[in-house]
Amino acid sequence: MTISIGGLVSGLDTESMVKQLMDLERRPISLLQAKEAGYQSKISALGSLKGVLSTFQSAAASLGDASGYVSFKATSDNTNVLTVSAGDAAIAGKYQIEVASLATAQQVRSASFGASDTDIGTGTLSIQVGSGTAVDVTIDSEHQTLSGIAQAINEAETDVSAAVVDDGNGNVYLTLASTESGAANTISLTMVDDDADNNDALGLSSLYTDPVAQTLTQTQAASNAQLTVNGIAVEREGNTITDLIDDVTLTLKDADPGNPFELNVVQNFSTITSKAGNFVKQYNAMVDAFDSLQKYDPETKSAGALIGDSTTRQLRSRLQGMLYERVNGVADEVNGLSRLGLAVDRYGKLSLDSEKLTTAIEENSAEVISFFTNEEVGNEGIALRFDNLLDDYLKSTTGLLATKEDGFQSSIKDIGKQVERIEFRLEKREENLRQQFLNLEALLSNLQATQGALDQQLESLANLSSSIYGKK
Repeated sequence: MTISIGGLVSGLDTESMVKQLMDLERRPISLLQAKEAGYQSKISALGSLKGVLSTFQSAAASLGDASGYVSFKATSDNTNVLTVSAGDAAIAGKYQIEVASLATAQQVRSASFGASDTDIGTGTLSIQVGSGTAVDVTIDSEHQTLSGIAQAINEAETDVSAAVVDDGNGNVYLTLASTESGAANTISLTMVDDDADNNDALGLSSLYTDPVAQTLTQTQAASNAQLTVNGIAVEREGNTITDLIDDVTLTLKDADPGNPFELNVVQNFSTITSKAGNFVKQYNAMVDAFDSLQKYDPETKSAGALIGDSTTRQLRSRLQGMLYERVNGVADEVNGLSRLGLAVDRYGKLSLDSEKLTTAIEENSAEVISFFTNEEVGNEGIALRFDNLLDDYLKSTTGLLATKEDGFQSSIKDIGKQVERIEFRLEKREENLRQQFLNLEALLSNLQATQGALDQQLESLANLSSSIYGKK
């Protein structure tokens, strides 16, 4: 509990005096707190730097991934008839294409009925498409109408799609459409009618347009796609074709017989230039971060939070040095970032000449890819070297920057303990000061009381003397 003193006897501003004395005593705490703020600033700066480094590492890792370095682009001169795409394993080439007809899926219809809710009958339908497995569909009393039968077929997940169609002329049909196109994928429908006669045009067998033959009416035939590629006639069951040209997918949109057009497959280098462009962008952002955190402004005499920090200074130096490294075994003409269009300016930043990089990879793709992505231990590609170096610094618990942060956090904890000890000592010191001033006030009060008593005695003696000698 703080003792309050007010200097009532001495007239001294004892509260102000105690405060000034304690402010002097607290100066070591202020110095420690300033030091703690410095450590906190460094931790914050490291966190900011780690974010930038991590983004650059991702760009380096992407550049070090050989997948997609050399891709292919396919184009169609008639996208109304055919569209096309190519994968990484395609082969460059030109093709003359003519699409004579598209693949179609068979469609059939039932006999006509007066309404969709007409009761047909119950039993079991067996539906098969091409050489696929037949699927049995149970038609019970809840599904014996035309629309109910369509619902039961669709819920059974057969290889057909069922629907009910009203032609507007008093005829309602059950239609079945194969989900697979191609001449071989025809629809077969057989049934077990609960009326025990499967072809009498009564019950379920009334669905047949020819009950005796147990067939439905075909409204669209099943057919294969017919096309010509470089003069060779080919056909496929579907309109999406993946096995005609290596790693090229053709999607047929329409038939245009008698009108051939060109399909081109060419190498595409946009992936590598995009990866390299992002690598340059993120490297320069990293340089800006280093500049900001390690700078000193002589005019304002302000310094970056990491100025003089040996760990980050060493990291920056190693990153800069790697810009000039070479990879053993790579052809000399592409063995170096500068020879691939990635140049360093006088500020330590990178620029990219995309045309120079594209030319290099067009003429020597394997060597360029090896320069960036070689996985040989001790002779890694440049992009992998950047990735691996940053991994040493950015690992969440064992990375060099994490260790640096841990050191700062440890220093902050030590400062906190020192402040606690000093605060405890100062609390006692303040109590002692206040007690001393309190004792001083008490002493002065006693002295004043003594002085008052003496003054009264002297005055009494003076009065007595005056009285005695006055009578004479």
